[in-house]
Amino acid sequence: MSNILPGKIKSLFLIFKKAVDAERDAQKMYLEALEQADDPFLKKILNGFYKDEVRHEKELMEQYKRLRSKYSK
Repeated sequence: MSNILPGKIKSLFLIFKKAVDAERDAQKMYLEALEQADDPFLKKILNGFYKDEVRHEKELMEQYKRLRSKYSK
C-alpha cells in the first residue's frame, strides 16, 4: 500500500489523534485539580485518575503506531 491512506483509514487515524488529545487534556485537568486539592484522600483519587489517563494515552499511542506501520507500507 502506498503512503496515501484511504479515506476511512485516514478518518480512523484522526479519531486516534482526537482521543490522544482528549487524554492529554484530561491529564492537565487532573493535575490542575491536584494543585488545588488539600485533602490527602482526594489527592490520592485525583492522582489515580491522572495515572489512568497517562496509561490510556500510552495504550492509544501503541495501537496507533501498530496500525500506522500496517497501513503505511
